[in-house]
Amino acid sequence: MKESNMPRADFITSIFLMGFGIAVLVLSSQMPTYEARGINPYSAPGIVPGFLGAIIALFGLILFIRSIMRGGHRLGIGAATVRTFFTAQQTGRLFLTLVISVLYALVLVGRIPYAIATAVYCFVFVLIFEFSFREPIVKQWKVLLFALILAVATAASVTAVFQYLFLVSLPG
Repeated sequence: MKESNMPRADFITSIFLMGFGIAVLVLSSQMPTYEARGINPYSAPGIVPGFLGAIIALFGLILFIRSIMRGGHRLGIGAATVRTFFTAQQTGRLFLTLVISVLYALVLVGRIPYAIATAVYCFVFVLIFEFSFREPIVKQWKVLLFALILAVATAASVTAVFQYLFLVSLPG
């Protein structure tokens, strides 16, 4: 990306960051506190995500102000800009990531155990972005092994952290 386009990119990114940070903050405030169990309120599972959401929103606000000061709010979007955006390889990868993530959240989570859903998601994600479908599987055994190890390790660690450290009941 050209340096001259950075204020515009910062402007758009800042809006997404502020929205995401605020959403995380609101959703984390709705998480259970377990006060009825006599658990310290500072150990509630929503504390860390809420803090991180607030920080993301704050940094998004700082980026927003900085981008406006540099003229980023003048987007200058035209047909050529939109065409370039939608034909870029990065945009395709972004939309593919969104589709995979939405399928994970809406189809897998809640229908099968959380750890298995997360392992499947991680495995498929690595395969889609690292595996070359033009080469034989035999030549790519390392990619498959890496995807499997990463998927199992990620699913196990995320499940353990949320269940035993943050005391969150996971779906499935």
